[in-house]
Amino acid sequence: MVRIGIIGLGWMGCLHASYLSGIDDCQVVAVCDKDPELLQKVAAKYDARGYAEYQELLLDEEVDAVYIVTPQKYHFKIAMATIAAQKHMLCEKPLALTEEEISALRTAVSDYPKKIIIDFPQRFSVATQEAMEEIHRGALGDIHFMRCNFRFSMKKHAEIHGAWVFDKAQGGGLILESSVHMWDAVRYMTGREVKSVVAVAHNNMGGNFEDSFVAIAHLEGGAIACVDMSGWLPEDAVCDKRFELMGNDGMIYLDEMRNFMTIQSEKGVENNPSAFTTSMTHKDVLWHSHIAGGVKRLNKHFIRCILRDETPLISLEDGARACEITWSVVKSLESGKLEEVTYGK
Repeated sequence: MVRIGIIGLGWMGCLHASYLSGIDDCQVVAVCDKDPELLQKVAAKYDARGYAEYQELLLDEEVDAVYIVTPQKYHFKIAMATIAAQKHMLCEKPLALTEEEISALRTAVSDYPKKIIIDFPQRFSVATQEAMEEIHRGALGDIHFMRCNFRFSMKKHAEIHGAWVFDKAQGGGLILESSVHMWDAVRYMTGREVKSVVAVAHNNMGGNFEDSFVAIAHLEGGAIACVDMSGWLPEDAVCDKRFELMGNDGMIYLDEMRNFMTIQSEKGVENNPSAFTTSMTHKDVLWHSHIAGGVKRLNKHFIRCILRDETPLISLEDGARACEITWSVVKSLESGKLEEVTYGK
């Protein structure tokens, strides 16, 4: 049994608690939040101990694994404290806000015996994993282009997530807060590192906050990737999140919010055991599904890794590199030039 403590009971923290309650071999035994009314409510719902300070939760000897689900400005110090307490750790993205914090975390986990995972649920969507099966089978051949787009409405973000989302000092801004998902998907699905980026952005909100941006990246081996994001869909509009991969022999198109994956390949797509066609569409489920959504499946994977002493699919290094790519995007916005991506060690 993996006993879990959750630090931060906002929108995502409560989602994690809900998913974990439906997974065998784990139990939420402790929760932490500054809001006393919310803390009492969630602690009672899961029959868990409630703590107002994260330091108190980390001292709880019955907690095996810690979930860090706070505003981003707190990720680093809580992660470092969790490592010092020798707990397994899931950290929400982005991992940290500065290069110095990333460097310190890399050093802290250089020989860390516990399991760590960063919450990039895109890797665990059914369609993404189906796509990776086809990529590994060679259906696309050599991948030379990937496009990712993520469009949503930010008009209720302050109400749902908190006003800190719009404060770069607390959340890092839209580019860091959200596009790390896309850059991780680029690295994971192409199997290549991002070498350099150039970007343009738009500010429709006033102040120092980009609401939309487009970045073009050079990848290892000569491939390119394009990532575009916008927070200006109409209020309550359905999110739009898509991925396209092009190779010498085929292509894959994923539409996460409309729930399908289309694959076309000159090498054939298996539509029934031993029966092949050149094109096929797969159904998928929404990322937040309690049945088989990406976050639920990521949580199940993490619990299994702890119980079986397996290596999680997503590492702290993956979280660090996604941050480093976004910082190069920001540098490009400031310089107006192509910027190299510098990865730490």
